[in-house]
Amino acid sequence: MSNKAILINAKDKTITEVTIETYKDIYKFCGFDLFTCVQMDAKGNTLYVDDEGLLNGTDFGFIVKGYDQPLMGNAIILGTNRYNGESEDTSLTTEQVFKMVSFFDRGFDA
Repeated sequence: MSNKAILINAKDKTITEVTIETYKDIYKFCGFDLFTCVQMDAKGNTLYVDDEGLLNGTDFGFIVKGYDQPLMGNAIILGTNRYNGESEDTSLTTEQVFKMVSFFDRGFDA
């Protein structure tokens, strides 16, 4: 497996293209231990985001147009083959994702 993916780095507020070889690359690029998936569109683009981002003190995140919940931490977008569930290249470009994402920082009261 070698798939074109898009890294949403909410901490640095950047969006870049990366290559995913195995699911472990998602952890490496994003810096979390457990992910959950958010279906982005009917084309099979899937967002892999920190499943514990709202619980573990992450203070940076983003909002994606069309998804009404804030997402904490970094994320990867991969394509998903709707017939067999396997990952594939995302059909989105970094420019398209940049237009869909709004970054934010969140402070916590001590």
